[in-house]
Amino acid sequence: MSDAQTSDSIKAIDRASVHRITSGQVVIDLQTAVKELVENSLDAGATNIEVRFKDHGVKSIEVIDNGSGISKENYEGLALKHHTSKLSNFEDLTIVRSFGFRGEALSSLCALSESVVFTTATASEAPMGTVLELERSGKLKSSDAKVARQRGTTVTVTGLFAPLPVRRKEFERNAKREFLKALNLLQAYALVPCVQENQGVRLTVFNQVSGWKTSALQTDGSRSLKSSVSSLWGPKQVENLVPLDLRCIVRTDKASLKRQGILEEQTTEVRVTGLISKFSPGNGRASADRQFFYVNGRPCSLTKIQKAFNEVYRSFNTNQSPFVIADFQLPTASCDINVSPDKRTIFIHSEGNLILALKVIHLLIVRRVSDSRAHNSIIPRRHSRRHSPPPVPHILCKRQSLRSNPPAVPSVGNRLL
Repeated sequence: MSDAQTSDSIKAIDRASVHRITSGQVVIDLQTAVKELVENSLDAGATNIEVRFKDHGVKSIEVIDNGSGISKENYEGLALKHHTSKLSNFEDLTIVRSFGFRGEALSSLCALSESVVFTTATASEAPMGTVLELERSGKLKSSDAKVARQRGTTVTVTGLFAPLPVRRKEFERNAKREFLKALNLLQAYALVPCVQENQGVRLTVFNQVSGWKTSALQTDGSRSLKSSVSSLWGPKQVENLVPLDLRCIVRTDKASLKRQGILEEQTTEVRVTGLISKFSPGNGRASADRQFFYVNGRPCSLTKIQKAFNEVYRSFNTNQSPFVIADFQLPTASCDINVSPDKRTIFIHSEGNLILALKVIHLLIVRRVSDSRAHNSIIPRRHSRRHSPPPVPHILCKRQSLRSNPPAVPSVGNRLL
């Protein structure tokens, strides 16, 4: 066999190279790195989380929480690849409720940074904490140092993407833009997750540049979604919003049932809670920059559902987009969260039927608003066809069979529809 043939032979990539290759796909930018650390704090039961950026994250990122801390028996496996306390087998994915579950993030951060250092203390160890230094491979380098620390964990990531010169240079060149993207994602966590998790979580974000420390985000830790919105964008934003509380029965796709060998029709109840702009001109926004979607409290990208929200809202308020915070609460077995490395993409079973149901409910809401305005108008006093709202498209009713299986009564604010 020639030298050329030998070099073309298939062989295993060494473990260190595999680790670096796959790590670059898990932590792809600054917002992903910060997201993973904040999620760990939420999973640890923290009620106070502080995120500190230095030079927009170029120099370092630090996340401080008052969670449960890390016990000594978990030191060794803390940042090893695919080591996690969240699940033990593949089947657990259908019931997992924690934000993290794959055991990849900390290992990836170790591979993609100059250094990763933990300072942690459990309730029994406080007020004395342990400093954990990690190698690039995720292995524990040292756990000898002690420092004063109340219960909780501090993670300091220095020199993100330093081992990848091209990505590091790109990060430095676009540091402010990357910081704003990270801040936007943190706003998503400051809403539903910080309101629902751990009886309310106070989230604070600082950025330090040239010695000057500025506050970029702060919530009060209450369990009120409106309070969090007011903390982020001011009380005036809250005045233009109404509570979102929708319930609908979604039929499972026949094709999906057929693949599983199920003959009987099945349905899933989905509840959507949150806040949305009032259905009247002037209460929306010029752009769709404040729209946040969640599945069971997990921030995610739901492109098709977001499009449906905007289409229906613009059918009533043509020139504006709604402010939306929508948390889709559904059985964990009805969605797939293990789709993308950053866990931001979630597949919802029978998503097409869900979108149709949402459109019908939103059209009914718009119809009620139109009816109310026509009724309250001083001219004309008599009802006429000219002022009647357009009927709900027949195809939506037919596809969802609302006549035989109507969704539960939706409500906007305290008004039942």
